[in-house]
Amino acid sequence: MATKTLDRLWRLLLFVSKLCCLTLLLSSYTTPCMCRVGLVAQSNSLEERASKALELAQSGNLESAEDELRKVVALEPDNGEFLQELGTVLAMEKKLEESTSFFERALRIEPGALVARRYLAANLWQLHRFAEARQNLQILLKAKPGDPQTLLLLGMVSENTADYSTAVKTLSSVPALVRAQPESIAALARSYYHIGDADKARLWLKELLNHPAGTRAVLLGAQIADEMQDYRTAEMLLASLPTDLSDQATVKYQLALVKFHASQFAESEKLVQQLLDAGHQSGEIYRLLGRCREEQHHHQDAVRAFQEAIKLEPTNVTSYLDLGKILLTERRLVPALELTRRTANAFPESSRVFVLKGSVELAAALFTDAVDSFSRALQLDASGADASIGLARAQFGSGMIQQAEGTLERAIANFPNKAPFELELAQLLLKQAETGDEGAGARAEQLLKSAVVHDDTLAEAHYQLGELELVRGQAQRALIHLEKAAKLNPTSAKTHFALSRAFRRLGRNEEAAKQAALYDKLKDQETSRASAAPSTN
Repeated sequence: MATKTLDRLWRLLLFVSKLCCLTLLLSSYTTPCMCRVGLVAQSNSLEERASKALELAQSGNLESAEDELRKVVALEPDNGEFLQELGTVLAMEKKLEESTSFFERALRIEPGALVARRYLAANLWQLHRFAEARQNLQILLKAKPGDPQTLLLLGMVSENTADYSTAVKTLSSVPALVRAQPESIAALARSYYHIGDADKARLWLKELLNHPAGTRAVLLGAQIADEMQDYRTAEMLLASLPTDLSDQATVKYQLALVKFHASQFAESEKLVQQLLDAGHQSGEIYRLLGRCREEQHHHQDAVRAFQEAIKLEPTNVTSYLDLGKILLTERRLVPALELTRRTANAFPESSRVFVLKGSVELAAALFTDAVDSFSRALQLDASGADASIGLARAQFGSGMIQQAEGTLERAIANFPNKAPFELELAQLLLKQAETGDEGAGARAEQLLKSAVVHDDTLAEAHYQLGELELVRGQAQRALIHLEKAAKLNPTSAKTHFALSRAFRRLGRNEEAAKQAALYDKLKDQETSRASAAPSTN
């Protein structure tokens, strides 16, 4: 019976390959000879019905195949082979959760069924149950070391879980299979970028230039290069596409995105405007236009672009968030409050909406309302770092000092990236130290030092440490932190002011004067922007 079932399963492989993920796994298989059908048809009635179901699947009638196999499984529920067949048909229908349950049942009956285990691993991968997928793949490799399809899927799982070294090792060991699908080439290239080997990443992305998948493959490669901030390679890939493509708008939009990410905002806006002039209007295009204008400080034009995006796509929350953020940036708090309240009513299950609502309320000193909004955001998504920090700030503003400290202490304990919460708690404690609480000041310094150990790119943490050193008269030690802060955030006026004080105390008057001049320039720019901004109503 096992041989007959394997024949039946292999006859399904061509159809299962219609699923993108299973194509990666099963591309090396071929369709078995149809003469097997006659052999199967001579077996008992249940096998005949199973065989009939597979013929239905082979003809594309998956619904009827599923129905017939369910009846077969109901009559013989402990037959691992029938369970595998039903699981396979369900996978073909993309009913992955149910398909997974049948493969698991089949493997409990026959743990050595390698085909079922490979299909199960593929399902688990698609369901983002990566740890379970990896466990099954390791079992497969132990039973069949060096199996190419298993190595391919293990590489894909590893890339999805940021285990880039393993992804490079496994995917590069099966280059023929990797080349078969643009998605696997993209995964290998991304992994090479992450381990610091950009040259090999580019070589793999160039494989997409002449890939049978055509334009889709090149666009995917450009997206990977863009994501990894290799903008030159992204533009090269996009420039390789013929100018007479029917979907030239997609190519131009992708190029506009690359230009935007490369901080070429004027060039990006020009491309977006060309799309709009040609009649390609969508919320996505108007959002990019708004972001280009925002980056160039054309705030009113940006607001109009986001409003157009909302008109075109009134159910897309992203446009509301973009508009709310720019209103908040401009301190137009009355329209921002109105917008975020309406948005919260329209999208009551969006954590991001309540984070924005809380941020606007915080800016408007509506601390109690902000506590409610950030609390709701955390109910919807407990992993929201911005919500935790916002809640602590709102609690502190409401006079709930102990609750604010507790919120940040819990975040430090629970979040893998502790540094932002350590910095936030340190700043809270520094405010308490201003009232004479010496213990708060000592704890704040400990937290700041811990924050820069966990993340040395926090400009504010370095600035605060520099200020503390200045207070105790240690100008040379302060200089180390303040110069680091200025390098990380060169537009911070307060950092340049602190640097001028440190240089002056060290007798380096010329450098002190330069920093003071930078401070004056940055403060003038802040004043100009503030005077140019609309009123808060």
